[in-house]
Amino acid sequence: MMRYLSFLWKLPLCGLAFFIGMALGGILLPTLGFTPPAMPAGTDAGIITYWFLIGSMILAVILAPLSRRLGAGWLIRWLFLSLFVWVFSAVGMVLESFFFMTTGAVSSLENGLFTMLNFLLPSLFLCGMIVSLFRPDGMPTRQPSFAPSSLAGWLWRIAAALLTYPLVYFIFGLLVQPLIVGFYAAGQYELTIPAWGQMIPLQLGRSLLFLLVSLPIIGFWQGSRRTLWLSLGFAIFACTGFMAVITAYWFPWQMRLFHGLELLADGLVYAGMLTWLFAANQADRKR
Repeated sequence: MMRYLSFLWKLPLCGLAFFIGMALGGILLPTLGFTPPAMPAGTDAGIITYWFLIGSMILAVILAPLSRRLGAGWLIRWLFLSLFVWVFSAVGMVLESFFFMTTGAVSSLENGLFTMLNFLLPSLFLCGMIVSLFRPDGMPTRQPSFAPSSLAGWLWRIAAALLTYPLVYFIFGLLVQPLIVGFYAAGQYELTIPAWGQMIPLQLGRSLLFLLVSLPIIGFWQGSRRTLWLSLGFAIFACTGFMAVITAYWFPWQMRLFHGLELLADGLVYAGMLTWLFAANQADRKR
């Protein structure tokens, strides 16, 4: 109970850290020659800031179990968790938005790069606060441990993992498509429909990025495989849904609900596959 009550003061600190990172990024990027892109049509900067604050605290709640179960020192946990959050919530979503949206944040390569970099400092500040406030309870640091023990074992598992995310993405995307495709077909909310020839290489590229930032989390995990699956799955959902669902208040509730369910299914199934492919059992971790 005391641990849960501690969230009452820890979460606002996490939200403040994210907000400070956003403010510093907004100051530094223009000095580097970047021009901030226009906000989505019909949105208000103050309301977006409010939703980012709420969203960052939601991220902190869901990322806390990852921070508590990584058998590594503060610096390693901060680095890996920051990369995980930035790649899933910013880099991956911006790459996808290039093909699904015409909004100013992704209307050009420069604007897309600005959007990615604009979330780098918030990710670093937020995860720095998370790993400071949600520390492992007496868990010793150790070397990373994985299930594959040979080059052949690594190769077939990597190939399977690279194909898993696109497959999961397309399966659940097609299931919810009839419920939301009207918004895309009509071009509402600056949305558009990409071609399959664009989507397949895009999702393979995202799959590679997601695998690279997930492996360190799996390798340093201390706990059961079931707990890893759930913690990693919900963390993936929270990060991929951060800009598309949690903070996109201007989208209609139907899009946020059905996309949210889609991303939740994506995250849990993908995390389950990664856990099955790469996570060592507890006996192996103790060696």
